Amino acid sequence: MRPLSSSKADDVKTLLRHGKSTRQVAMTLNVSHGFVTKIRLQDKENIPKPKMGRPIKVSKTTRQALKTKFLANDFNNENQKFEEAQEYICSVGEGPVHRQTIKRYLRAEGVVARVKPDSPFLTKKQMTARYEFAKDHIKWSMEDWKNVMFSDECSISRLGQSGRQWYYSNDEHRLRHQHQFKQKKQGGGGKIMIWGCVTYFGVGDMRWVEGYMNAEYYESVLRNYVIASREWYKMDPTTFVFQHDNASIHTTDNVNDYLSKAGINVMVWPPNSPDINPTERIWARIKQRLFLYPTPPANLQELFDRVENIWTSLSTKFIQKLYEELPAKMEALVRTKGLHSKIDR
Repeated sequence: MRPLSSSKADDVKTLLRHGKSTRQVAMTLNVSHGFVTKIRLQDKENIPKPKMGRPIKVSKTTRQALKTKFLANDFNNENQKFEEAQEYICSVGEGPVHRQTIKRYLRAEGVVARVKPDSPFLTKKQMTARYEFAKDHIKWSMEDWKNVMFSDECSISRLGQSGRQWYYSNDEHRLRHQHQFKQKKQGGGGKIMIWGCVTYFGVGDMRWVEGYMNAEYYESVLRNYVIASREWYKMDPTTFVFQHDNASIHTTDNVNDYLSKAGINVMVWPPNSPDINPTERIWARIKQRLFLYPTPPANLQELFDRVENIWTSLSTKFIQKLYEELPAKMEALVRTKGLHSKIDR
């Protein structure tokens, strides 16, 4: 058997010095494992120690890319995010890895799954209007907000709560992108329409809207309940501000004429902004408490009775907290340029 050349030994040393394993060198140069081991022992001072354990399947560069893609929602299939991530890893010549391994990579980067909060679907024009509204009100004090009566309509039924959806984010990117919200769904079963108003000092009047709410019906609601609720809490008419949204029945000439003649100052409200209105949280609280009943209401009258009981039992402290969050909501709207008003509670 011919002895191996010195050039072959030099090739072995070169590969070992570059971090190749004994097995890799033997296979690359087509030499015996024993020969490579002998060379390693002879030149051990110049050769790095062999790496122990399993080789890393996903490089640091790819893990960083995964973080970026999850933050940007590049894997946008709600039910197959990890399958898409696994395909991406394989496409760059790495892996394969289990989905739990990907979750571990993300956690190490501070990226975790978070529940998508409800949010209206917003156009660019609507986001701009919300942004401008927030800039106009960001310097309002609590004394300014205390002058505002918020109002809203709500459909309440026996519809079950929809399931949670999740998004992936670190703290820096939390609640800044549209894919981090889910659209609310409504419908199904018997339901009632409720109109209600609320002030900083407590809930105002509430009305079961029987039949169809048109502009004429809405004007009668305003006539019967807005001023009465204002007077109940002794709010100053000269600083009083009434809020309602931009629904078509709210903005008819007859409604505007009544509000003008009654001397009621109306807040200019940005379109598609239920998340700013404290009454939205009140409707949510009512629906939560309705689900606590052991049995559904037997009829719509019983449903209304339950809603009315919950409405009148809402604590002033709870309502005042909603008002006290409004300055922070304005800051959130400015920070996200009108995307959302979500704040940490």
